[in-house]
Amino acid sequence: MKLGDGSENRRGIYTSLGYRSVQVAEREGRGATAASGEAHERYDRDRLIAQSRQFYRDNPLYYGMIERAISYIVGDGFDLQVKTADQTFNQSVEARWRRYWRRPDVRGLLSGRRVEKMVCRELLVAGDVGLLQVEPGLLQIIESEQITGPKAARDGVVMNGAGRPTSFFIAPYGRGGRIDAARAKSYQPEEFLLLGNPDRPSSTRSVPPCQAAFAMLHRVNDVCDSEAIAWQLLARHALLLTREQGPERGFVESAAAADKPAAAVGNPSARVTEMDYALIFHGEPGDKLEGVGRNIPGANFAESIRMFLRLLGLPLGQPLEIVLLDWTQSNYAQSRAVLQQAYQTYLGYQEVIEHALDEHLSWQAERWTRGQDLPPAPEGEWSDVPRFWIKPTFPWLDQLKEAEAYGVQLDRCLATQGEVCKSRNRDRDEVVVGREREIRDAIARAQAIKAETGVEVPWELFAGLEPPGQRRDKMVDATATDGRPRP
Repeated sequence: MKLGDGSENRRGIYTSLGYRSVQVAEREGRGATAASGEAHERYDRDRLIAQSRQFYRDNPLYYGMIERAISYIVGDGFDLQVKTADQTFNQSVEARWRRYWRRPDVRGLLSGRRVEKMVCRELLVAGDVGLLQVEPGLLQIIESEQITGPKAARDGVVMNGAGRPTSFFIAPYGRGGRIDAARAKSYQPEEFLLLGNPDRPSSTRSVPPCQAAFAMLHRVNDVCDSEAIAWQLLARHALLLTREQGPERGFVESAAAADKPAAAVGNPSARVTEMDYALIFHGEPGDKLEGVGRNIPGANFAESIRMFLRLLGLPLGQPLEIVLLDWTQSNYAQSRAVLQQAYQTYLGYQEVIEHALDEHLSWQAERWTRGQDLPPAPEGEWSDVPRFWIKPTFPWLDQLKEAEAYGVQLDRCLATQGEVCKSRNRDRDEVVVGREREIRDAIARAQAIKAETGVEVPWELFAGLEPPGQRRDKMVDATATDGRPRP
């Protein structure tokens, strides 16, 4: 098509991209709305959250995708490590936190691990979630729908001129399970933590992260339903009954079947009787019934549904292999590549949860210090206390290959032992102290045997290590025929 021949003015034809595509879209009535992120959220967020929660309740694919992401993001939970020079203080804080985290929920129903999973689930399903810090030092999880207030509060958040929240409104559920905004109460930022992943600088609240795939999820449901109906039709026997006065006699016989529903009763015009497992066509001699050739069930259904599911997981960076837990069509390199991409998305949600835990720990530590449950921090202010959270890391697909890869990185000084331990959700200090204890015990046992029997036994046997004389040379070629090591 050449420009200037008038064809570019026809509706439905796109002759270029960029600025001209905007003009064509507006001419066809498909103009995009222009507004701040907060304006878009205020208009659509409630409906998106309701749709997301319905998918989570009713759709196994959506439910499985969310739960699979939680299993990678939270895993076995986040563990606190305090890193001051005072080991007694470190151990005191860590022990106090572990005792508290066994049951931090204000209702007494959730453990700390389940609180972390619940927060992560709300982030993935609703987009944001609130944590209310209440006395006596407990947490209350606030659903996204409850963060709302009077009209003066923008989406439950009151902000100053710079956009910084100065107070939050929380509304309870009323009769019929609906939010009662008239009973909303105001809380200060010191009491309330709003967690989310805003996707625009002008956004305060967040929407469900998978909302861009909701239309695709509806299509997946339609495709699966149509395929199921096709299989149901194929499961029925199609019979052609040819006889004198076939349509009339078929009508009488089908009408006399009192145990059949009205929809299953045939009629002379249709000449079809529908039964549970058959379709009977009644015809006169010479009548002919031909089936319409259809691709039932769809020959490419499996490939189509796999492509739909790949698109469905894109908002979370989640590959099909994780959604279906099916790695049969992937090799190690591909599996690691797709997991690495998904893990980058998971890191963002881990940062949100880590921030919430750190803020709540600071709040709790100050309470414990005032109540003399904890000694004062060596650094003076708790905000200056060095600490970090051991959180779930990149999953190990093949432990032997992963261990060998980390071994090479350690040999080439590309990683530290602490980083390797952290990848296994372990603290290096604890690993080294435990290893030292085992080695000392192994040496003592070997020395005791030698003193009693005079036989020297390698201490490595008692520490789970290979004795020096039994270590296998991994550079030996297993195909060698002369028995000599080959590089």
